Amino acid sequence: MRIAIGGISHESSTLSTVPTTLQHFRERGWSESDELLRVYTGTKSPIGGFIDAARDAAFEVVPTMMASAVPAGPVNAEATEILTNRLAGMISDAHQAQPLDGILLNLHGAMVSELDDDGESYIVRAIRAVVGDELPIVVDLDLHGNISQELVDLVSIAVAYDEYPHTDPYERAYECGILMAKIVRGGAKPTAALIKIPMLTAIQKQHTHAEPMLGVKHLVHALENERGVLNISYLPGFPFADIPLTNFSVIVTTDNDMPLAKSLAAKVANHIWSLREEFRATPTPVDEAIRQAMSAPEGPIVLADIADNPGGGAPADGTVMLAALIRLGAKRAALVPIVDAAAVQKAVEVGEGATIEVELGGHIDSFHGEPLFVRAKVVRLTDGQFIHKGPMNTGVQVNLGPTAVLEVEGNHGGSVQVVTTSLRYQPTDLEVLRSQGIEPTEQQIIVVKSSVHYRAAFTPVARQIIEVDTPGLTSPHIDKLDLKRIQRPAWPYDADMEWSTPE
Repeated sequence: MRIAIGGISHESSTLSTVPTTLQHFRERGWSESDELLRVYTGTKSPIGGFIDAARDAAFEVVPTMMASAVPAGPVNAEATEILTNRLAGMISDAHQAQPLDGILLNLHGAMVSELDDDGESYIVRAIRAVVGDELPIVVDLDLHGNISQELVDLVSIAVAYDEYPHTDPYERAYECGILMAKIVRGGAKPTAALIKIPMLTAIQKQHTHAEPMLGVKHLVHALENERGVLNISYLPGFPFADIPLTNFSVIVTTDNDMPLAKSLAAKVANHIWSLREEFRATPTPVDEAIRQAMSAPEGPIVLADIADNPGGGAPADGTVMLAALIRLGAKRAALVPIVDAAAVQKAVEVGEGATIEVELGGHIDSFHGEPLFVRAKVVRLTDGQFIHKGPMNTGVQVNLGPTAVLEVEGNHGGSVQVVTTSLRYQPTDLEVLRSQGIEPTEQQIIVVKSSVHYRAAFTPVARQIIEVDTPGLTSPHIDKLDLKRIQRPAWPYDADMEWSTPE
């Protein structure tokens, strides 16, 4: 049993002003052939899950290519063509050298390309063109995928993450490998039903350790125990992609039983639709959140700058939270990150211990605050490299680019330590602070530019978490987003609409 592994992963925000280029994939991670095995073996990553499934199910892994980029605008045509052709070409070469028995792919589900709104189908079509329609293809998807019927038809099984924060990509990829063995060796005949629910949900309410998603998860896990069910995936989707595919998807895959697949998909979809009003988020105003954190008897209090989340395509250089911390005189406060390569370079030029004056952040767009003139001490300079030690992507190396910790002076004797990076990164691991000499448990306030993922690492050390109503591209006020291409009617835009599952 010879199985190729690889993938291309990107979450694309059509609201972002920064198109995703080939360089962005080079910065985040692009590995091929034996390097793929070296980088991901032993890690709690999707590719790591494929590799360990191969070990336990005794099949041969044929490494091809894995490329990913930090979420931003749609992937440009050049990057789409080069990456897709490279992946399809490597799979074709492997198949011609010795026939493959299947392909395991790590995709995302919300990749939008200049060439195709449905980036994943574009990729799989190219692979099908070189291996044919019969070879099993099992894909591992992000829970935020905006899924098309075409993608479900092109692949054998689509398996999405169960958890948000995404603490289970390894487990779901491992599951993909075991399902592949059931198809190739066990003769399973995957039969899938997809239901698209016309609702867009606030990212914060997609958190699977709280309602309403916790109940959805429990229902799905119970139904997956029914005889003949191979997988059930629920995908709340990525609301910051203004394309017709954007909404909530349910995929049920059975072993050659379409009536069962349709019945269970309808059951899950109807349950989700009945909970729609619970998917509204109510974050706390900026000054109110900071005052609560400052007055708390003990820290750390984690303030989530949810609208400037680089994990959703925002620039992570917004200044609204920093300006308020300075104005209100916050003490023992740390903010991670502000992306400003020019400020880092200026810090490097003067060195640790020196003081600089700089216009920090606010350079990418006008949605997240203006550049903020600050006087700051250069506390620490690093290369920005660290390894995830927390529950997400354990063992995977991160590159922030050259990084400076700037201690910014505030009012009333306050100060804020700002982790200023050259590259975008959503703070999903405590090492993003510890690697920069900041111990999170010693802070009164920690500001993270993240919507939900920060919870996996920061919840265990936080006395309290407050979601802050900042302006930006990843704002939870879904019905205020200027989306023109989504299918209507759709909740919450059409709040009084009626809907039932298709017969």
